[in-house]
Amino acid sequence: MLKLMQEMKLTQKLDFRMIQSLKLLPLTIMQLEQRINEELEQNPMLQLDETPKQEEKPKETVDETGQVNTDSTDNETSGDFTEADWSKYIEDGFENSYRVRQETDPNYEERESIQTYEATLFDSLSEQLGYVSDCEQDRFIGEFIIGSINDDGFLELSDEEIASELEIDIADVGRMIETIQKFDPPGVGAHDIRETLLIQLRERGKEDSIAWNVIHDHYNQFTNRKFAEIIRALSISEDKLREAIEIIGSLTPRPGEIFEDVSRNIVIPDIVVEKIEGEYVLMHNDRYNPHININPSYRRLLDKNAKTPKETRKYLVDKLNSAKWFIDSIEQRRSTIMKVATSIVERQKGFLEHGVSHLKPMTLQNIAELIGIAISTVQRVTTGKYIQTPQGVFEMKYFFTQRISSSNGADDYSAKSVKEKMKGIIAGEDPKKPLSDQKISDILNKQGVKISRRAMAKYREELQIPPARLRKQL
Repeated sequence: MLKLMQEMKLTQKLDFRMIQSLKLLPLTIMQLEQRINEELEQNPMLQLDETPKQEEKPKETVDETGQVNTDSTDNETSGDFTEADWSKYIEDGFENSYRVRQETDPNYEERESIQTYEATLFDSLSEQLGYVSDCEQDRFIGEFIIGSINDDGFLELSDEEIASELEIDIADVGRMIETIQKFDPPGVGAHDIRETLLIQLRERGKEDSIAWNVIHDHYNQFTNRKFAEIIRALSISEDKLREAIEIIGSLTPRPGEIFEDVSRNIVIPDIVVEKIEGEYVLMHNDRYNPHININPSYRRLLDKNAKTPKETRKYLVDKLNSAKWFIDSIEQRRSTIMKVATSIVERQKGFLEHGVSHLKPMTLQNIAELIGIAISTVQRVTTGKYIQTPQGVFEMKYFFTQRISSSNGADDYSAKSVKEKMKGIIAGEDPKKPLSDQKISDILNKQGVKISRRAMAKYREELQIPPARLRKQL
């Protein structure tokens, strides 16, 4: 017997404009330029602003509570405009536009606008996602995962972190990660080198091979070149192991590196930090992007006395709203990048003055809480965005590093500053008697860094520095 029942349930539905804003955040300056040019071609309501006005830069500060403030006021009207709204909007001559801010030297040499680019790893993965998924929720999860994949092709967040951030079932996260791990280049979306090698072996149909067993069960012995132990454990000959090593050597340990990425060849900093009269000033380097506004030439078609068909009027209004939201999304992207960069600079003034040795520990959570945005937003903002400082040009996510406790009660150290100390110690060792991991750990502890031998060995591997036995010279 059928029964009618009423049930109240909360569901999450993503507005397409929210998705558009999220898509713009991960873009580099050059990718944003391409995206603007594409929108100019697709939407007749947008036009190039050939004579952009110069605007004052909103001042970014950090108040006593640690909150980032801006003296700019958002006067944009939220929501879509109706046909009547647009008629009055255009008639009043009020322009919705995105223009460059005059924040740097006006005599700075301009470069010619680049109209076409090679696809990046992010572009390629996003395109492949579109081929395999029609579900809006799956696409949203997939886009978040792709946005968390670094230039080497590795996923920087765990399944649990992604599920927690998106407030979804971890099974859905795992399913989408498995889907993305089948994309090109082979091995992309893995959490580490071991996993990417296994993915590539699986794609080659070698799950039952010696090479698979070496990586799956004896990865540590393999990386430490303990081949005799592997031979005994697998009961194989040296020739068989040699064949397996040749197969492993044909794999790509960092799949993202083989992807041609223009941003690797041309790095344009999104943010420029300069010290002026003893204070660090941030400037958004968006002068390269096309300056756009809404095309007023369609005004007559929306005039109430015009005999424009209803379908045409609806099309015009839809395109005008799309243009407005696109411009607003670019401005929102700009504002978010400035707030994140300002917070980073405020916390890392020691680095700006003295370099890596004074880099403070800092997490995505620290910045997210400081300016009141989601961790995922900070992740998108800092990936692929560069900041020019007195110490050089760095990717913004470079400044995020884990905390290492001090052993003498002083301020904690960042992992990057500890790695810098390690490099200095190893560079000064006797090549005939290289220092063991335990010895380096002891030296660091004496310098006030509380670090175990195991953690020291992990950092050494991340720096691609071989162990003492392989550094020894005759």
